[in-house]
Amino acid sequence: MKKILFTPIIYLLASCATQTTVEPGDSQIRLLTEQVASAPDTVAYEDFWVAYLESQQPVNNIAARDRYQTEMAAIESGQKSCEAVDWKAVANNNILSLMPHLTAAECYESVGQLEAANYHKNLFEFIATGMLSGRNGEYNYSAFEVASWADAEDLLTISGYEIIDSYIEFANSRNAIYRVYNVREVGGYQVSKIYFDNARFLHRLLAIRYPFAGTSDQLYTDVIQILAQTDYAARHAEGIVFHAEGQYPQAEQAYLDAIVMGSISANISLGRLCLSGKTEKFALNECAQLFVAAAELGLEEAKVYLAYMAFMGLGIESDTDLATALLSSAEQHLKKGQAEYELYSLFASEEFTSVNEVRAEQFLQASANKNYPMAYFTQAIGNLEQNNYYQFEQLIQKASNSGFSPAQFFYASYLLEEKKEISEGMALLNEAAVAGNPPALYERGRIAQFGAHGQPKDMSRSIRDYQAAAYRNHLPAQLKMGVLHSKEVITDANAEIAYAWYLLCGRAGNLECITNMGYSAEHGYGVEQSPAHAAELYRLAAAEGSAISNARLAGLYETGSGVEKDLEQAIHYYTQAAESGLANAMNKLGLMYLDTNNAISDYSRALYWFERAANQNSKYGYFNQARMYEQGLGVEVNLDRAMSLYEEASQRGHGMASLRIAEAYSQGESVDKNLDQVLHYLKLATEQSDNLQLKQMLEDCADTKDCNVSHLKQFLSGLSQE
Repeated sequence: MKKILFTPIIYLLASCATQTTVEPGDSQIRLLTEQVASAPDTVAYEDFWVAYLESQQPVNNIAARDRYQTEMAAIESGQKSCEAVDWKAVANNNILSLMPHLTAAECYESVGQLEAANYHKNLFEFIATGMLSGRNGEYNYSAFEVASWADAEDLLTISGYEIIDSYIEFANSRNAIYRVYNVREVGGYQVSKIYFDNARFLHRLLAIRYPFAGTSDQLYTDVIQILAQTDYAARHAEGIVFHAEGQYPQAEQAYLDAIVMGSISANISLGRLCLSGKTEKFALNECAQLFVAAAELGLEEAKVYLAYMAFMGLGIESDTDLATALLSSAEQHLKKGQAEYELYSLFASEEFTSVNEVRAEQFLQASANKNYPMAYFTQAIGNLEQNNYYQFEQLIQKASNSGFSPAQFFYASYLLEEKKEISEGMALLNEAAVAGNPPALYERGRIAQFGAHGQPKDMSRSIRDYQAAAYRNHLPAQLKMGVLHSKEVITDANAEIAYAWYLLCGRAGNLECITNMGYSAEHGYGVEQSPAHAAELYRLAAAEGSAISNARLAGLYETGSGVEKDLEQAIHYYTQAAESGLANAMNKLGLMYLDTNNAISDYSRALYWFERAANQNSKYGYFNQARMYEQGLGVEVNLDRAMSLYEEASQRGHGMASLRIAEAYSQGESVDKNLDQVLHYLKLATEQSDNLQLKQMLEDCADTKDCNVSHLKQFLSGLSQE
């Protein structure tokens, strides 16, 4: 898939990079820095962020951090007093780094230079508040946004967390990466995960328009693989990629390297590989030692794996007492119900052995008994699938009331679509969207676009929500952003950016995105025109079941565009699309069989497919049947039947059908002449065709009350050329 999708990417990235070139100079960020230092409430944090990204500071991030470390070393060794440091130069050259501002503020406060202290204190509080605002770090879609990962570690340290270790989490076929920190509050017991996102910073360094680095896999090749030489989390991430691609020996080595470099999480990844029987250096009875190592170093989730192994007798002797003790120990350091839910997930999975439904249900209920939101949500979905609506509502309400945004979105959709409780549904949807839940943002955008559920239309709001969901890796939202650019709905719409959105979600396997990539390649929209490449893309999506791609590939075979003309292949792919329910393909089949110039001409098959299309409420299906009955193509001439079918097509918006009925009333063909009916159907035809010439002709008819055959022929001729 990647080879097919990447073919046009060099052209695309070159154009995107050109659009994001940043001229040297930090005047805007320095101006805003001084404004924040004196009046922080007058600056929007997002504006500050954008100015930072447009400056040279991201490029100089490492050098600026090194300077800070050098100054700190000099202070700690007694070579320099803290007030002798030019803190404005040190801190403001890497403005989003918190530690220099905090150190400067503490230094100046200690020597009584309060004005200088307040300068850095205002900057520190503004940046820290901006980083934390509107996000909670619990999921990738609510990750805290930082510049460098070092800034993330500073924020955690300042916030009172002990960092156990960290790892990289990929999203959507490596289109996005997040750094996840396993942390414990200093002096506390609970272990949790906190997500950080520095995608905009990385795109600035790569000189690629955000968020499209993933379209060429550069987040992996130009970030992860380079950092893997020195960063244990990056080397661990390489192992995860090898593991996912079935390169198990390489995965095992990468995990081992990461462990040696200091990764604790890599022990769990290697343990999972071991339990799957895919390691060369570890036998099944040696897997436990990897989880033990992770547990001893502070990762409580490792105890859940050990409990699972003890319950199942997997690699160790079955021991229910040991399993219970391990689970109890993990419970003390994780969120209430989390350990049981993770154990449920293992029993419900076939990753290591067959599913144990009894154990899975036992621990899912145990998790729910401790009010764990994901357990309620999982149970709610299970009850909905079994049509247990009362239980579903009870459970989804509990999950939603806990603030779990996926449950809030799901319940909001249920209230809006099924219960028609609009006020409560919209309130819940808004709550989930504010939390950053991508499906909720997308749905709120859809409602604003179309004015659904009685809400006012607001295209600006809609675009903001679609974009926010797209940035959070929501595939339908990325598709929508591409469509909005393609249709020039967005200000500064750009065909190349439309294609980039399609490519981003296409790499993640979205069939509509791949289909739209094919359409763009076929017609040269935002990418070099190549019907041959379009055929490859259509074939890729068609093989996965895309009806539209089947139909478009059929069209290429029918015309010989990008492929050798082959009517049998066209019939094959149109049939695939038609059997998937695509009415357009049914009509295409009918037209091919109707064409007497084709060797495959077959009136009975043509009628069959037109009837199938009409059953899908297709105006073309009705219209084409009407033509056959009117002209006696494979059937006896039946003008009454033809007029009835034209009427069905007209009611569904077919302009030619309306025009044909008008002509019939004008000439008295199988109906009595009726000028009022002529004018009625001419008006319909004009509205349906949206042809300005026809509208003028209709006005002439209305004025003169005389619509003769010659007029109608003009109508027919004009409409047929549209």
